[in-house]
Amino acid sequence: MRIFARLLLSVGAMAIIGLASSAAYADGIVFVGSQIDKLVPPIAVLNFEHHGFKKSESGGVSYDGSDDVIFGDISAGPHQQTVAFSDLGLAQASQLRVLLNINEANGGSKAPITVDTLILTAYDSGGNAVFSASLINGPVTLDQFKHAQGSTSDYVFGLDAEAAARFQAALAQDANLRLGLQAALSNVDGGPERFSLTGQCDPTPEPTTMVLLGTGLAGLAGAVRRRRKAAAIAKLDTDASDA
Repeated sequence: MRIFARLLLSVGAMAIIGLASSAAYADGIVFVGSQIDKLVPPIAVLNFEHHGFKKSESGGVSYDGSDDVIFGDISAGPHQQTVAFSDLGLAQASQLRVLLNINEANGGSKAPITVDTLILTAYDSGGNAVFSASLINGPVTLDQFKHAQGSTSDYVFGLDAEAAARFQAALAQDANLRLGLQAALSNVDGGPERFSLTGQCDPTPEPTTMVLLGTGLAGLAGAVRRRRKAAAIAKLDTDASDA
């Protein structure tokens, strides 16, 4: 009995250690808002579409080191792919955005859909997952705007500060990590829904804008100088009259 009790305690201790050492994070993907202005052109990553009377769909795209691996309720066409972070033209992991465009086949009813899960995974050149973040504070139920796919997005998700910091650390080791997505949706009616990757960053002013800005500043400085000169002349005139 004593030997059995000791064995049971040992197994229990090993299970606790295993749970404590598992890679669990409280951070992840968060809902940002709707109708984002896309300052960086998006790259389509994942397109869902199912047939029949299903009210849910799920699937994703990953990377095995040599090619993309596609699975689940995926639509026909070229819009299932992993994307290298370096191809997005972003400077920081915190700028990364996941766009969702809803295009359900439910006529004018525009019924909302629910994003149950959303997982972003970064893979190294060998196909090893070196970063992952999941949707937190979900599921998220979203109304439809019926925007055309590719022109505008309906909704945008991003990494919270902690997840962005973890991703930035992974990018410091390899700036060419490939990004894949996995998602599960419910309350759908045939799709398609498209997930894309893009970035939100400050636009760089065009040269013409910089010239106009410089000209405007120069004109403002000249006006200030003329005003000061006129004030000085008026003061001299006043002093002369008093004398």
